[in-house]
Formats: sequence, structure tokens, C-alpha cells
Amino acid sequence: MARRVTIIGAVLLVVFVAAVLLPFIAKARHQANVAASQNNLRELSLFAARPANPDPRRAPAKGFTEVPAGTVVVPGVPPEERLSWVVTMLPVLDQRKVNSAQLLAALDTTKPWSFEPNQAAGRVRVPMLLCPENPPEVPPGAAAVTSYVGIGGLGASAAALPLDAPRAGAVRYDAPTPFERITDGISQTLLFAETRNDVGPWLRGGPATVRGLDDAPSAPPLVGAGGQFGGYFSGTANFAMCDGSVRTFTAAVEPRVLFGLSTIAGKDTDPAMID
Repeated sequence: MARRVTIIGAVLLVVFVAAVLLPFIAKARHQANVAASQNNLRELSLFAARPANPDPRRAPAKGFTEVPAGTVVVPGVPPEERLSWVVTMLPVLDQRKVNSAQLLAALDTTKPWSFEPNQAAGRVRVPMLLCPENPPEVPPGAAAVTSYVGIGGLGASAAALPLDAPRAGAVRYDAPTPFERITDGISQTLLFAETRNDVGPWLRGGPATVRGLDDAPSAPPLVGAGGQFGGYFSGTANFAMCDGSVRTFTAAVEPRVLFGLSTIAGKDTDPAMID
């Protein structure tokens, strides 16, 4: 009889754990992953605010802050064949998570991303570039990917636009974007975002690492599963702003809001007026 009671007690304990503790643990893990992804975005945006040449341990000098170019520009090489903005941030990434000095030493920034030594470096997984919630799977020997992309402006090809184009965003393929040219302020301009849509190699320039908000009628929704951004956390996407803050938008966000925030021309930009 005592043994039967013990077995029943053990079964009840297992049921209790499954019914109460496991959902609690899952929720806590989910919340931790949300916070970790937001922190990744925050750190990337703060790294982007640092000038390329001065000591990265020091705050950027007033008047010289800019968003770096979305690619390492090589004359005659198209953006999608260049190295990405990640290369310019390697010197300030957390050395405890990735040996960025070793990666930099292995890269030839005068060559395309497809150059074999560059390809070898690009197979290194960079934890800060991955959302911890169900990160994308990569086959053995394939290029490591990124969950985060720069925001190139309004339109699928916006990152190729010049600085004075109304649809231009903060991250442009060919040149940096000075903060002083961000009309509506750095707190009102998108810089990076989570995406699970067609994730690409972190080393590769072009749409793999920089994307505009596609406003074509046939484009996927902006946020959520199967959308242009998000896809990791149900119905939401985290975005980093140019000032280092992070905002979460739901699938219910009015597209006009994100369209405006995607440009350096101002959050009230009306797409109908700038085509």
C-alpha cells in the first residue's frame, strides 16, 4: 500500500511539473530570448554610432557621428558581392563571444565576399548576429548567417539611393550617413531589425545584410511570421533606432508609421508624395 501511495505521489509530482513548472520555464526562457535579441540590436546600433578610425573604446566625438556604409566599397564590385557592414564593426564586437581580431586578419577587404579566404572567415558563427529564439539552421560548411539587417530606407532597392533621396534610409550601400542629415532625429529613424525572412550570410553585402521596407503591393506584410521583419517572436519584430534605443512593433502596426521611420527624411514622410 505504501509503495502504491509513493508511486501515485511521484506521478502527481510529474503531472504538477508538466502542468505548472514547464510552461513557467518556457515563458521565462522566451522572455530571456526577447531581452537577449533586443540587447544584440542595441549593441549593434551603439557600435554603428562609433566613428570608424578613432579608438572604439571612446565615445564618438560630437559632430562626427555617422552610420557606416552598408558595405565595404570596392570599385566595380556590386553591393551584393562586397563585404558587409559587419566587417566594419568587428573591432568593437565582444571578444569573449567571437575572436574578431582573428576574423579581421583572415579577411581581404579589397576582394569580394566570394573570395575563398573571405568565404572561409564567413563560415564562422557570430553569436551577436543571431536571435537566440529558434535561430536559423545552417548546413555544415555553409556561410554563417545573420538574424539582423540594416534598414536601407523605403523600397526594396532603397539602400542604393543617394543621401538626398527622399526614400533613403540610414544604411546605404555606398557611403556613410551623417547623423546631422537625419532630418527627424536619430531616435525616430530605424537602423537595424530582426528578420527570419530569407536570412543571408553575415559577411555578404547587398540584401543579405541591408534591406529597405518593400512597399510594393505584392510585398509580404512588414511584421510577423512570413513577413519582411520579425518571425522569431509571435506577431512582433524588434527594431533598433539610430540613437541606440530598441522598439518592438506588432503585426498590427500601421505601415505608414514604419515607412516614415525607415527614411532619414522624417517619420511623416508620405510614400505617395515621394515616388
